[in-house]
Amino acid sequence: MLPRLSLALMLTHACSLAARADVVAFDEALHGDASNDRFLPTRVTLSAGVQLIRGAMGATSIPDVHDLDYVTVEVPVGHQLTALTLRNARVGGAFSFLGIQAGPMITIPADWTSINTPLLGWTHFGTSSIGRDLLPEIGRAPGTTGFEGPLAAGTYALWIMELRADEAYPYEFALQVTPVPAPATLALALGVFRTRRRRAASRASVASRSTLRA
Repeated sequence: MLPRLSLALMLTHACSLAARADVVAFDEALHGDASNDRFLPTRVTLSAGVQLIRGAMGATSIPDVHDLDYVTVEVPVGHQLTALTLRNARVGGAFSFLGIQAGPMITIPADWTSINTPLLGWTHFGTSSIGRDLLPEIGRAPGTTGFEGPLAAGTYALWIMELRADEAYPYEFALQVTPVPAPATLALALGVFRTRRRRAASRASVASRSTLRA
C-alpha cells in the first residue's frame, strides 16, 4: 500500500505550482463590516492560492448585542478548499466559534442549543490555535454532517462568533484553494513515487548483500 502522507505531499507540491501568493479576499477594514444576517452573508469568491479573510467580532454599537460575522465563500469549479488556517486571533474568553454549512446561508440561529445541527462542522478557536489548519477538526465536530479531506467546489457559509460583546476581537483566516489534481498529474505522481520506492529498495538490497559478504 502506498503511504498516503507521502503521496499527498507530492500532489500538494504539484498543485502549488499553479497557486498564487496570499490574496486578501475580504477585509472588514477595507470592505466594511461582514454581514450580521445569517440569511444574507457577505459573499466572497475565492481563487487558486491562499485567500485571506479578516474581520472583528464581539462588540457592536448597541450594548449587549453581539457582532456576528457571516461570510459565504465560493470555491470555484475545478478547485478544492484544502486548508483553513487561523493566522491571527484575539478572543474574549477561552475561545471563539467557527462553523461551516454547505450552501449560501446559515440555517440555524446563534442561540441554537440542539446537539445535532445541519452544519458541515464547527470548531472553537483561540490564540493557541494560531498557525493551525482547522479544517480537519471542523469536519470531525460532533452532531454535524461531517466531512473528510478537502471541501469540493461549491458554496459554503462561514459563521464566526465571539460570545463577549465588550469589545471588538480581531481574527484572520487563510483559506488554501488548490486545483483538483488531473488524472495525468495523479498518474505522474504515482509513477515518480513508485520509481523512488524501487530505487530505495534496490539500494537497500545492495547494502544488505554487501553486509553479508563482509
